[in-house]
This record gives sequence, C-alpha cells and structure tokens, in this order.
Amino acid sequence: MNRYILFLLELFGLVLPAFFFIFKAQVGRAQSIIADEDNHYGLFSPDLAEKIKSIWQDEGMKQLYAIRSTFNLNDSVSYFLNNLDKINTPDYKPTERDLIMSYVPTCGVQNVVFTTSNQSFQLFDIGGQKIDRRKWATQYEGIDAIFFCLAVSEYDQVMNEDMRTNRLDDALQLLEQISEEPMFATTPIYLFLNEVDVFYEKLNIIPLNKFKPEYTGEDPEDALDFIESLAYGALAKRDKSLYRVYRCIAIDTPMMAEILATIFKDIMKRKK
Repeated sequence: MNRYILFLLELFGLVLPAFFFIFKAQVGRAQSIIADEDNHYGLFSPDLAEKIKSIWQDEGMKQLYAIRSTFNLNDSVSYFLNNLDKINTPDYKPTERDLIMSYVPTCGVQNVVFTTSNQSFQLFDIGGQKIDRRKWATQYEGIDAIFFCLAVSEYDQVMNEDMRTNRLDDALQLLEQISEEPMFATTPIYLFLNEVDVFYEKLNIIPLNKFKPEYTGEDPEDALDFIESLAYGALAKRDKSLYRVYRCIAIDTPMMAEILATIFKDIMKRKK
C-alpha cells in the first residue's frame, strides 16, 4: 500500500511545478520525497510520513486534487492519504475496504468462478484498454450476459492510449459496438452507470456543457439524465427487453450487493 501512495505522490510531483504559485512551501517537500528512494519500500520513516501528510493537508493541494481528472489521477488517492497513519504501521493488514479502494486495471482476461444464492457463475473480466479489445472475440462463445461498466464521471477525461479521445465518447462507442454485435443479438446487457458520486462532485468544478455543448440542463440530476440518455442512444437498436441500466457507485458494497442480487435473479430467470 505504501508503494501505491508513493506512486500517487509521484504523479503529484509531476504537476506541482506547474502550480508553483499555490505550492511554494510544498514543492521542496514533494521533490525530497520523490528523491528519497531508500524510503520508497516498506514503512515510511516518520520524517517522510510527516512530509507526505503536510503536502496532502495543504490548501493548494486540495485545489489541485479537485481537478485531478486533468491528469487522470485515480479517485482513491484521498482514501489512502487520509488513512496513511493506519497503513504505515508494522502490523498493518488491508481491510476489505482497503482492497476495494486499491484500483488495479484489468489486463488481458481474468477468469473468476463464484457462487451466490446456491448458483455458480463464471465471470470473464476483460480488460477495457484498447490493446486488450482485440482479445474479446475469443470470449464471445457461450456468454449468458454482459456487464458493461461506464464511468459517468469521465466526461472530461481522455484515453491514456492517445491523450486525445474523450473517455465517455469512447465508452459509448464501445457500448454501441457491443450492442450491435451479431453474436450478442439475444444476450442481455447490464449497464452500470458508475461513479455517480464523483460525477456529482465534479459538476460544480468542471461543467458538463464544456465537453457536451448540447447539454442544457440546470442541476446534477439533469446532467445524469443526459448521460443516461446518451447510453440509451448507444443501445437504441437493441430490444428493450435485452438491457437494464443501473446508476451506481461500485465501491458502495451494500448498493452493489442489492443491484447484483437483482441481476443474478434476472439471469437465472432468462435461462429457464
């Protein structure tokens, strides 16, 4: 976990000089943290930990964190930095929440078998990066359902692969492509409009109409309704009985447990 925190701070270190007018007192601390490679593994020294906390608590850092999507920083950074004292101990053991918040992008194809409500399911978790999509065709056979996760909060972000393509546009295009794939003509799609909480948080700082000029709504619910309408547009050629749309926060385990219970029941009903 400490190495993960260092990685996040290294990202901040790359952008700190650009915000020098905000961080005058903190730039030196950030640079010394990055240069202190002997302390990057294992426990942070007390001095290093205090430097990290000092930077994180700085008002300028809060301003920078508010626009974290500008440099594609993961939203879990605040969780780990706020819990640094707990994590930076010799007897630290990750909690279930810690593991959920540790974002690791899927690479390739992960095969997971699990049981719920006395039914066994096999889940193929397929990486969404463009380099992984060429492998998808090998997973088309025998699919009972498709789970598609669309991060609504990424309306202002770009793909890491080219730093130009809008992430939301790319996701919607991919959803449309999957929806219209002949091999999935009768396969139900369960669409998760994820990161609703981050989406609401960002709207006051980064207006949606800056990236979607056709949006003319006035409040967060209007904005989310607009994003959902774009998703419905991507599914327009599909029979309405073959898709379900859920607004969600994937790291909210009670919410997801309820949604998934409903979905698994629906899948089993369709298989009868």
